[in-house]
Amino acid sequence: MRLIVRLESGAERQFGPFALGEAADVAQDDFDVSVSGTAPFKVSVHPPSGERIVSLEYLLRAPMGNFDEVVPPDSGRWFMNLMHVTGFWKYGRLAQSKINDVKVPLYMFTGRDGNVDLAMGVIGALAETDLRLLEPVSNRALNVHTRGVEVSIRRGTEEYPLPRSVPAADGSVTEHVYVLTRQKDGGHGPWMNVLRDFSEHTRTVFGLRDRIVTESFEPFWCSWTDWASDDISADMVLENAKIGLDVGVRNFIIDDGWFGPGLDTAYDTPLNIGDWKPDPAKFPDMRGLVRRLDDMGARAVIWCAPHAVGPAADCLADRRHLLIAPSSGEPVLGETQFYSLCFMNAEARKVMADVCVRLVEEYGFHGAKYDLFNWIPDLRCESPHHEHDLDSMLMGLQLMLEDADRRTRQVSPDYIVELKQNYGTAFLTPYGTCMRAGDAPFDPRTNFLRTLHVQAYTPASINDYQTFGPGDTPTDVAVTVIAMLAAGIPAYGSDFARLSEESKDVLRWHHRLYADNLSGFLRHRRADNASHSVLRATADERDVVFVLQPATSCRVHRPTVVLNGGYATRLTVDAQAAGLSFSILSPTGERITPGRDHPGGPLTIDVPPGGGIVFEGTAGSEVRL
Repeated sequence: MRLIVRLESGAERQFGPFALGEAADVAQDDFDVSVSGTAPFKVSVHPPSGERIVSLEYLLRAPMGNFDEVVPPDSGRWFMNLMHVTGFWKYGRLAQSKINDVKVPLYMFTGRDGNVDLAMGVIGALAETDLRLLEPVSNRALNVHTRGVEVSIRRGTEEYPLPRSVPAADGSVTEHVYVLTRQKDGGHGPWMNVLRDFSEHTRTVFGLRDRIVTESFEPFWCSWTDWASDDISADMVLENAKIGLDVGVRNFIIDDGWFGPGLDTAYDTPLNIGDWKPDPAKFPDMRGLVRRLDDMGARAVIWCAPHAVGPAADCLADRRHLLIAPSSGEPVLGETQFYSLCFMNAEARKVMADVCVRLVEEYGFHGAKYDLFNWIPDLRCESPHHEHDLDSMLMGLQLMLEDADRRTRQVSPDYIVELKQNYGTAFLTPYGTCMRAGDAPFDPRTNFLRTLHVQAYTPASINDYQTFGPGDTPTDVAVTVIAMLAAGIPAYGSDFARLSEESKDVLRWHHRLYADNLSGFLRHRRADNASHSVLRATADERDVVFVLQPATSCRVHRPTVVLNGGYATRLTVDAQAAGLSFSILSPTGERITPGRDHPGGPLTIDVPPGGGIVFEGTAGSEVRL
């Protein structure tokens, strides 16, 4: 490892190379740098007296290997586009962690067996970060003769220096370098495990803790996917809530467009986003709708982008001075055709938090979905119309979410808050109760990978809202639901009125299984293999195992429900405990074979796609169906 330290005065010093695993103390030019000898490696930098550190850049190098896949630094929304190694060498050379996409500062490379062979990252406070691939070089040719992989992780960028809150009172900065290299006895497990380990180290260093709200783990429905925002209404919400409750859905999101034109409205229609008042034609009595949903047993969750101010918003004049703008002072109208309040200004942050609190106080919502921080303009605000009490947009986002969370919970202690993975990581999960995968309608595979990335650092990972096409059979519906349950909280953007009765039975059965074993889903899923094709939820009384790809076997060692989340017609199950009997389940949970004893060891069993196998042991372990 080499280390480059930059100071506010413009001075710059380089230290190293350091051999990680060997403790080191260096005194040079009035700097003191120490590196611990145990992982994760603690790095402390003391600058000359009176100087401020604005950037620490870590240059981490490891031997090249025959890698199978790359999981680059990412929010989890786009990493799958760079997983092919050669493609990553060419197109993954720069990543930036900023307010519009908060990335985990960790590179992971898997070996030929699929387990992580190499991981390199930095554990430090939430701050803007530039992440660069330095070697191998890919220019006129791919140059691998140096036989090394080298990355740069720069904490504090040219645009956003390290926040002033990061250094200690003596000006020193302490961070931790996380490095895993290839072991003789194999890799370090699936990438989900390594990302989880990195995140847990982050929580330990910074004393972070997620808040578990059980209601957030119950299934969700959202008014977004199957409808244009111009078409949503109170009647549509009530119709889907009635059906949704019958099949086991409890949380209902009233999404974009409840106040007027939405993001999918024609671009020549000015947006009034920012006033946060119901459109009287769509929702003539929002408070009454929330009460009616309450009476039905449903929870109403409202969509909100508290930073957004549209050109047609009544509040624009009052908030114009708080909008992100260059030095000219003219607010920036983003690609999504709204302005954004500035997160580096205390007054603007209070306005945003006030919006969040007013929604629960005025209408009685049970929760909120905070959205569109990923569409904040990508420039540093230099508006002459307001002051900045912070020099980091990311820190401003954290402070705003913390304030909104604290104040809304004073009104409603179990308030549900859905955040999105673009503003995720272990630093921001404490201010929400679930973290959603980015939009992936009609794309179950991308939705699974995105949700899995979130599941790595919080069990409160929620799928993007899945829906079903006119050709989807009950089997297709079952396979989609099983994949969702494998990685996170099930969520739907489907018009439930269009579903066949058998498809509704599929939802009803899987949601009941989910509810009966919720103790396991409140915990992290475990990967049983490196490809994440077998995932496991460990509940108090039984396991729920998800087999997601054909030709994949799984193990059971106690009462278990195995779900066939692929299109295989036969599964091999290795029973590692005596006395287990099993029955075959249809996609609706119906037992289609009588129980018979499993002989122990591997056994190949005929199972319908979308169906499952229930393994039971002694009396009292039977699964309620």
